[in-house]
Amino acid sequence: MGNLQMRARRCMPRGEWCVYCVSVKQCKAGVGDMAEQESALDFIEATHLWSQHAQFVGRAEGAPNPFRTIYGVEAQPGGVWDVMTRFHTICERLQLPFHVSTSVEVNPATGDMAVAFGAPEPTQFPTAVPDSHGRARDCTGKRAQWTAAYALRLAALLANIGFAVNTGIIGVTVIARAGEPDGQTLFSLGFNRVDFHFTTAKLFADGTIDDAQFDVDPAQLLAAFDVDSARVEFDADGWFAPTEDPELPESLCELRTPLGEDARELPDSLKSLLRADRVCDLDIADQASLSIRDIHQIAQENADSPVTAVVELGGALTTLKQELSVSTSIRQPLYCEREALRLLVSEAAGDAATRYRTVPGAIAAVRSELARFDMKLGQLDDALRELQELQRISPTSVQGGIAEAMAYSMAGDTARAVDAIRQALKLAVVPDEVAFLYCLLGQMFAMAGETDTAIDAYYVASTVAAQTAYTGVARQAMEALLAQIGSADDDGERDERSFTATVDARPTAPSRGHALGSLQAAGIPISPTQPVIQTLTRAAMLLADAGVPLAAYDGVEILAEYSAEPTLLWMCRALQEGAGCAR
Repeated sequence: MGNLQMRARRCMPRGEWCVYCVSVKQCKAGVGDMAEQESALDFIEATHLWSQHAQFVGRAEGAPNPFRTIYGVEAQPGGVWDVMTRFHTICERLQLPFHVSTSVEVNPATGDMAVAFGAPEPTQFPTAVPDSHGRARDCTGKRAQWTAAYALRLAALLANIGFAVNTGIIGVTVIARAGEPDGQTLFSLGFNRVDFHFTTAKLFADGTIDDAQFDVDPAQLLAAFDVDSARVEFDADGWFAPTEDPELPESLCELRTPLGEDARELPDSLKSLLRADRVCDLDIADQASLSIRDIHQIAQENADSPVTAVVELGGALTTLKQELSVSTSIRQPLYCEREALRLLVSEAAGDAATRYRTVPGAIAAVRSELARFDMKLGQLDDALRELQELQRISPTSVQGGIAEAMAYSMAGDTARAVDAIRQALKLAVVPDEVAFLYCLLGQMFAMAGETDTAIDAYYVASTVAAQTAYTGVARQAMEALLAQIGSADDDGERDERSFTATVDARPTAPSRGHALGSLQAAGIPISPTQPVIQTLTRAAMLLADAGVPLAAYDGVEILAEYSAEPTLLWMCRALQEGAGCAR
């Protein structure tokens, strides 16, 4: 018997045509040459390695979690952050035929976990495979059953991972969805740790779960599981009939409570860090009658008449102020453009006893527009007063600092413009804003004739995070200055004190180390600064561990933008969406 025939017989011991293949060609004629047959058998074997996957999970159970410490900040062992990142790390290391996309929510305090995953669809399976003699056999009618069996096995494996990442997890609800974790719900299974250990886990341990008989009878596989709950219906083809989401434990449902409606008290560690007492204090939404868009529309409609614009905007500001609650006047005003900035209040003036009241975004927009029109009218002092007020009500934002720098630049005061940028960089954390500030800094230095420092600033702007809206702009500006230096060299006008590297006498971009060192020597902060990024990280971790994912996810998104780390990108989505079940 040839190697191909032996492998086929080993893969299909009961003569049932089990199959799983994403790379073999989808063709009505079946599997053709030897290479295609070998490829098909490779993937057939890959669908019957579930016991080996479970063994890997067992080995990974006590392994260190590389994502428990981020930017020098360590998450609580066994907390939400630790459990979720550990879960994703194990999933990513599985050698499955299809990449598995998941989303998770968990409450270690109650032992509840929910896992949503994207199941492959029958159309992703081949229409033909070789039999034990290497002949093509049509399997179109069996694809739905095979895919269903694959999804059920994967659901059990994910439950296994859930129990493995934390011994305190006592219940795991697994929800299968079409294609992605937020797709149409196909089925859900509820497992508890004790029954899983004595029944389902044994299917992995003795290899029963790999038996090919289940490939044509997924209902039999389901019956072999010992589950607390199941919402599973098969259609006539053996695939899943869409069903409703399961009812999750209340401890998981409350994680999806909108921030403004969540009256839970915050842990003491978060009260001082976030200067808030309850979860609802973290809500940045406002109920003002005017929106930011309304303010910008007023400004646009009066763009050609600055005096009229100032009057109209002043009227809008009066209306907005009248709507503010008098009872909250003892609290400090706070406007945050996005949730992540709410996590940085400890970097602003005040102390652990400081508390805030939400300022509508429209008020911040009015201040910004008034400053812009004041500049048009040549009233620099009035513009600066508006911008100072803007910075007072938005102490974690750099928009006021950016506007102040541009105002000084328009007035021809480059030194003060650079000072304003320097102050903004101490707090900046949003990648696009950091990159813009360095671009603006490059422009200021170029205007002052400090070409080398300008090049360094543009270079740093081009390297902020993996990519920003200003990456290309910064590179173009840097290259233009380098070309200008090259032209000066050709004319013999280049200052010998240049720090710009050269190759074959042509100026080239500086190294990152040189650029950062040059800016630091000029008194320019390297943003985001370590205190700011660590504050953001600590707040996001603590909020996740406290069961407030809706206040944490935006901060994690910023961390992910800087690191380009897939696990942090996944964490952001999981915190924001959870298992995708409606409350």
